[in-house]
Amino acid sequence: MSEVMTIKQMSADLKRYWAEEAKRHDRSMNKEVLRVLEEERARREAAKSPAKDMDSIMAAARRLQSFAVVDQRPIEEILYDAEGMPK
Repeated sequence: MSEVMTIKQMSADLKRYWAEEAKRHDRSMNKEVLRVLEEERARREAAKSPAKDMDSIMAAARRLQSFAVVDQRPIEEILYDAEGMPK
């Protein structure tokens, strides 16, 4: 069963913002706010999960490995300038 929650002292500006967002996404204000709260909860839960973080790190590493190697020299032979760019 769903619970009822009332938001008190919402500024007119904030209420107008949520009304515009709801209209833009063709939702009621209630559904729009619920969607944002669910997204934020998922984001926070993902941030707490090292396994999920490691999965995204590994996915990024796999994408990086697929890039073409431009400089064939061993890393020890590459010289860097003052800005940290290869010479």
